[in-house]
Amino acid sequence: MIPLGQVEKMQIQSFTDASGSRRPLSEPYKFLVNPSTYSERFSLQYNEEQAPGNSGTELKYQGQAPDNWEFELLIDGTGVVKKPSAFNLSLIGDVDPVDVQAEVKKLKAATVDIHSATHRNAYLIVSWGKRDVFKGSLVTLDLNYKLFKPNGTPLRVIAKVQLRAWVSAEERTRTEGKQSPDITHERIFKASDKFPLMGHHIYNDSRYYLDVAKANGLTCFRKVQIGRKIKFPPIK
Repeated sequence: MIPLGQVEKMQIQSFTDASGSRRPLSEPYKFLVNPSTYSERFSLQYNEEQAPGNSGTELKYQGQAPDNWEFELLIDGTGVVKKPSAFNLSLIGDVDPVDVQAEVKKLKAATVDIHSATHRNAYLIVSWGKRDVFKGSLVTLDLNYKLFKPNGTPLRVIAKVQLRAWVSAEERTRTEGKQSPDITHERIFKASDKFPLMGHHIYNDSRYYLDVAKANGLTCFRKVQIGRKIKFPPIK
C-alpha cells in the first residue's frame, strides 16, 4: 500500500525483446517529475488508389499503423524541486540537487543506446505504479536545454519523447483474432467437422472446399483423418 501523500514515479524499463519476459537490460529509469500530460495517436492505413477518370475512390482497409505515444519529461537541477509530502502535494521531486547531465545520460542509455547483444536500441515498457502505460521503442528524443550555470553546465532540460508501440507475436495473435478470408487459417479437423461447413465458416462461402482439399493434398474430403491440421489458404 502506498503511504498517504507519497507520489509514485513513472519509470521506463529496458528489455532485449518485445515480450518483456527476459531480464531487464538495466535498472529502470525513474522520472524525477511525473508528466502532467501525455498523448496517444492511433492511425489506420487505407489503399486510396484512384482509377483514371473517377472522381472518388473507395477506402480499402490495409491495416493499423503502430500507435504513437508522446510526453515531455522535466529534468531540473536548480534545486527548486522539493520532495512531496502529505501536507503540500504541489512540492515535487528530490531535496538533493540533480546532476542534469548524468540524468540525460541515464535517459539516453535506457532509450537511445544500441546494445551489442541485439544490435538495436531497447524495447521499452513505461509504467506508472503497478500499471503498464505503454510498450514501445523510441522514435525521437528531443532535448531542450533551458538554464545554465555560469560555466555552461545545464541546469534544466525538457525532454520530448516519442515512442512507437510494439506488440509481441503471441500477443498480436491473441488480440487480433483475425478471421478475414484473405489470410491463411489453420484448423484441426475434429470428428464433428464437415469439410464444406468449415470452408463456409472461414470464407463465408462453401464453394471453396474442393480447392481447400487440393491445397492440403486430400484426394477425398469425406475421409479426413481426425486431428489433421487443415490449412485454408487466402482467397485471391
